Amino acid sequence: MSCLTKIEFYIPSLANIIAYHKILGLAQALCVQNIYAEQLAKAVAAHCLSDEVAHICCTIRNEEGTCQLLVQVRQGDQEWQEQVQFPHKVDAAIVAKQQQSLPEISETSLLQLLHNQHEDVAQQRDEWKQQLGQLSLELERQRRSMQHQFMHDALTGLPNKRLLASRSEHLLKLTARQEKVCSLLIMDINDFKHVNDTLGYQAGDLVLREVAKRLGKSLRASDVLARLGGDEFAILLFNNDAKAAEKVARKLQRTLSKPLELKGSILSLEASIGISEFPIHGNNLDTLMSRADVAMYYAKKRGLNIALYDVMQDKNSVERMSLLKELNHAIKSDGMELYYQPQVQMNGSHRLSVEALIRWNHPEKGMVFPDQFIPLAEDSGLIIPMTWWVLETAIKQCVIWHKSGLPVNVSINISANFLQEERVVQRVADLILQHELPDNVFALEITENTLMDDPHQASKTLLEISNMHIDVSIDDFGTGYSSLAYLKHLEVDELKIDRSFVMGMNEYKNDAVIVQTVINMAHNMGLRVVAEGVECREEWDSLHAMGCDFIQGYLISRPKPVDEISEWLKRFYEYGVQWD
Repeated sequence: MSCLTKIEFYIPSLANIIAYHKILGLAQALCVQNIYAEQLAKAVAAHCLSDEVAHICCTIRNEEGTCQLLVQVRQGDQEWQEQVQFPHKVDAAIVAKQQQSLPEISETSLLQLLHNQHEDVAQQRDEWKQQLGQLSLELERQRRSMQHQFMHDALTGLPNKRLLASRSEHLLKLTARQEKVCSLLIMDINDFKHVNDTLGYQAGDLVLREVAKRLGKSLRASDVLARLGGDEFAILLFNNDAKAAEKVARKLQRTLSKPLELKGSILSLEASIGISEFPIHGNNLDTLMSRADVAMYYAKKRGLNIALYDVMQDKNSVERMSLLKELNHAIKSDGMELYYQPQVQMNGSHRLSVEALIRWNHPEKGMVFPDQFIPLAEDSGLIIPMTWWVLETAIKQCVIWHKSGLPVNVSINISANFLQEERVVQRVADLILQHELPDNVFALEITENTLMDDPHQASKTLLEISNMHIDVSIDDFGTGYSSLAYLKHLEVDELKIDRSFVMGMNEYKNDAVIVQTVINMAHNMGLRVVAEGVECREEWDSLHAMGCDFIQGYLISRPKPVDEISEWLKRFYEYGVQWD
């Protein structure tokens, strides 16, 4: 028997009408021919369907219509292959043959079939709706998962640079609208490569996770902490200026320095932190990050741990190049000046020292402080002629004071570059002889890191300096990488405890322990101890109780130009210590 296997009506106006789908399904089920058109029409009429649907039935009964019918027949049914459009003439023999082979179908059966088809369509629709809902939920879950991965660091779970950029955009706009400030910190773990090389990369990953956890606990909910990659982190502090940001940075340093046990080793982490401030140093995240990064590398190079961005740190800035030219001119034309700050002995003795500190009184910019031009001088090589100028000027002034009855000792700071100068010891000796400087009244202050740059050469040079009756003082002790065990092999006379420990010792127990330990061990090695940065009587009392030898700081006197410090020295030798 030849029969239709699929019939599809293309009527655009009925595309979304369920009745159309019912008729189509029924036609497929019954292999609709002209024979059943009348019965089908009655069924349709009984359900009060639209005239347009009835028009389909008329089309099936060979009445005039405009609908196109796509006919697909089973392979071999050649007589139906050309019947592709209504109205058409159906071969009487074929119709008669099909009339004989097809059973009679009652109107009730047609209605039942129509009802069943409707239920099937409804059930399939509900199944599709349920599947579509499940698919939508799964797609949303995957979207959120992919978005989280795209915006977060896989190792620590912290926001990455993309999410930092997104959140900072909102925070910076809010800050500008409220006319407030905020700060960005860039942090880099010091010597992290050493952790990976010695303990392995898995251990390094554990360290980074621990760092992320410690930092997160030390910050406010409003702050944004992100990992930029490697051992570098960024912290956006809302409503914090640079001064407040520096306090936060020191808090983070203390948090990281707490012992971390890993694979049988105890680690004490340190970090270099650069700070930039919105809107002073930039009005967008990229600029703030770039400048905080400059400050961070500056801090790392100088061993400062923390540094606020300054245009002089940026080698590519026009301001830096201009200032470098002016600094060179000032050194050559005697445009620099020395200020002096006293170091007072705590046991009541009248022994007194002053530290010579270089200043630059710029003809247009006014007083330019050392933290602005000393790094510039070191990077450019101008530190060498500058140090020779300081050395000779301080020696001359020391001789003047001694000849005028003020037996004050003088110390100056020297850099690693200066120590490496050819014939440096001989040239210093020549200056001493030239100006007839008395023995043991002059000292050179050298930072810890200077000693560690080339320990062997430093040891040799310090021995030669000591033989010229010049004292050697280790400046900023406690911030570098040396140890008292190493210092016992050097010709050293004095240790200067860094101001960061002195300023924090009455607030933080660990700082007080460090200060007391340094004093005790230095005395056991026969070294004097000077505490820098003393600003209040409480610090004086604590240091006196610890047995510190000398103090230096604003409590005694600020750095003063030569005329003012000369008057201060006269009063000191006449009346003793006077608070500034």
